[in-house]
Amino acid sequence: MLEQAQLVAMAGAAATALVAEMTKDSWASMRSLAARFFRHGGAEEEERQMARLTADQAQATTSDRAVLQDRWSRRLLTLVEDFPEAAEELAEMARRKPEEPQSGVNQTAENNTGSVIQIGRDNSGNLNTEKR
Repeated sequence: MLEQAQLVAMAGAAATALVAEMTKDSWASMRSLAARFFRHGGAEEEERQMARLTADQAQATTSDRAVLQDRWSRRLLTLVEDFPEAAEELAEMARRKPEEPQSGVNQTAENNTGSVIQIGRDNSGNLNTEKR
């Protein structure tokens, strides 16, 4: 089992990442990871903590981030102390870097002689279907 200081640091890092992603498009991925983490405490604990997480996420843009981070750090630490096997998911949350830009796909098509179709969000440009 990890030492207490390591657990405290990991819970703090995980809480920081968790709160940072509450307002990003990547939230669903982090929420899923949090659910896996809380599942170690049983279905009732998972449901209770996920309800709290949903409530905090809904208010994330207007809440004090430091307060949210402290709250979630304590919750994460408590669960991992009770269920040491949850340390893997806690470490995975802690490895998330909130300052990193979200990954995505950037598509470009230039100087083409044929038709180009790009599928996805936020496309711009025209599709020319005329025969050449």
